[in-house]
Amino acid sequence: MGVKKVKLVPEIKGTLRSHVIEVPTCIRECSGIKIFGKRIKSLLFTTDVAIIRNTNADAIIAVYPFTPQPLITQALVMAADVPIFCGVGGGITQGKRVVNLALDAEFKGAMGVVINAPTANNIVKK
Repeated sequence: MGVKKVKLVPEIKGTLRSHVIEVPTCIRECSGIKIFGKRIKSLLFTTDVAIIRNTNADAIIAVYPFTPQPLITQALVMAADVPIFCGVGGGITQGKRVVNLALDAEFKGAMGVVINAPTANNIVKK
């Protein structure tokens, strides 16, 4: 195997978007995970829309310790310019509501959902 050639990537930074939350550069060396044909190497764990808009992470995982609401999912999906995985419950919020919240998140554009334990397997299968 030969020496890996380093690619020169042009970089454009503006004064208004110069303060970005950047993931470590070494993350580009990992293989990542492919979801629906999109390779994701870095996930940022946040629900803060300002951070969601100002990061170079490949995707967002947005879960929070409150009862999930479709309006919160909509705000997160609208704020994200990268794939987002939204929390839909599973702790206190159970059953058909979790399924409906998951479907709603998908309809709004979330790449996937996060469901907490102790959700039963039959709910996850739905």
